[in-house]
Amino acid sequence: MATTRFYLDLRGRAKDGKGSIVITIYHNHTTATVSTGVRVAPNEWDGFRVIRLVGSEALNVKLSTQKTGLDRRIALLSMDDGFELMTASQIKSKVVSHPESSRVPTSLKDLFEDYMNTGMKEGTKEIYRTTLKKIQNYDNDANISDVNLKWLRGFDNYLARTQGINGRAIYLRSLRAVCNYALHIKAITSYPFENYKIKHEQTRKRSVSVEKFREFLNYPVPERLERYRDYFKLMFFLVGINSKDLLLAKKSSIVNGRFEYVRHKTGKHYSIKLEPEAVKIMGKYEGTDWLLDAMDTCKHYKSFAHDMNDALKEVGEIKWELVPQSDDLFAPPKLEKIVRPVIEGITTYYARHCWATFAYEIGISIDVIAQALGHSTENRTTMIYVKYDQSKVDEANRKVIDYVYNSSFLP
Repeated sequence: MATTRFYLDLRGRAKDGKGSIVITIYHNHTTATVSTGVRVAPNEWDGFRVIRLVGSEALNVKLSTQKTGLDRRIALLSMDDGFELMTASQIKSKVVSHPESSRVPTSLKDLFEDYMNTGMKEGTKEIYRTTLKKIQNYDNDANISDVNLKWLRGFDNYLARTQGINGRAIYLRSLRAVCNYALHIKAITSYPFENYKIKHEQTRKRSVSVEKFREFLNYPVPERLERYRDYFKLMFFLVGINSKDLLLAKKSSIVNGRFEYVRHKTGKHYSIKLEPEAVKIMGKYEGTDWLLDAMDTCKHYKSFAHDMNDALKEVGEIKWELVPQSDDLFAPPKLEKIVRPVIEGITTYYARHCWATFAYEIGISIDVIAQALGHSTENRTTMIYVKYDQSKVDEANRKVIDYVYNSSFLP
C-alpha cells in the first residue's frame, strides 16, 4: 500500500529562507511529491505541524485536509487492477488530477457520483447509473448508514420482481464496490456485505461443437446475411475480438501484417497476426474512413452489432408457413417466416467463446489461451519479469482456424 507524509523541501527556498511543505508519496521504492502551497522556515516546522507562526492553526487544518483527501483518493485507486505495479509518479497523476472536497459523503447518491468520477470508463459508469436508479426506486432517501443485512435482503427481493439471479448480481456487485469505497474513505465503519453473499448461477456457455460451428460457417445464406456472417468470421479469425473493437478500428490499426488495437473494455493492448482468411474479408468490406465499411453508413456501432446478432440467428433453414390469426378466428391465416437456426441463440460473443473452446480441444495450453484472450495470469507481479512470446498466440490462432476449416484435422 502506498504511504504519504509531509516533507519540508528546502531546495528552492527563497531569500527569506522559507521552503515548501510537500506531501511525499511512497510506493514500490519510488517517490513523488504533491505541493500544498504552504511555505515556512525550518524553525516553523516540526516535521508534522506548523509552529511558532501566526495563523499556524489554520495552516495545519489546511495541510491535514489536503493529506486526508490525498489518502482517500489513493485508497480508492488501490482497489483498481494494476495498482500494486504503479510507480509513485503514476499514482500522483491519477489522484492529483481528481481534486475533491474534504466532506465525506453519506447519501448513496453522493457516494455513487463520487465513485463514478474517479476515472471510470463511460460504459462502466452506465452500469452504476442504472444501479443507482434501482436503489432510488427502492429507497430514494437511503444513506450509506441504512445499508445493512436487512436492507440488502429487501433490495434483492425488490430486484427479483424483474431480474434474474445474475441480473441482480450485477447491481449488487456495483453497490458492494461503492460500499468498499465508503469504507476506504471512512464514510462507514462497518461493512454491510460482511454477512451477505451475492448469489449467481453459471451462465450458459456460448460455444458449440466444431461440427456445428463448421455447419454454421458454410450454410448457404442470402447476400444480406452473408455480410453479417463474414463480419462474424472475421471476429473469429481475430481471436474472438469484441464487436466494438472491430467496428471502431481505423485503417492505422494494420501495422506490418498485424492488427494492433487497444480493447475498449479493459484498455489492454492486443497484437494479432493477420491470417489470409482475415485479410480476404477485410479487403471485401474495406471502409472509407474506418477499417471496415460498417461505420461508413452507421451512426453508432451498436446499431450494426444489433443487426448482426439478429442476422446470425437467421443462418439456418427458413420456411414460410400459414399461421392462424389467434385474435380473429374468421380471418385468413397469415404467412410467417419460421427460422430453424443452425446455432440457437447465437451472438457475436460466440466467436470468442468458441475460439477458446476449440483451442483447448486441440491441445493449446491454458496459459497461451489466456494470453490470447488477454486474461490475467495467476501472479501479476511475477509476470512483469516474463516477456510474452507472441509467436505462441500466432501459432495457436493458425491451428484453431485450421481445425475449424479442415474436418480431417486431428487434435
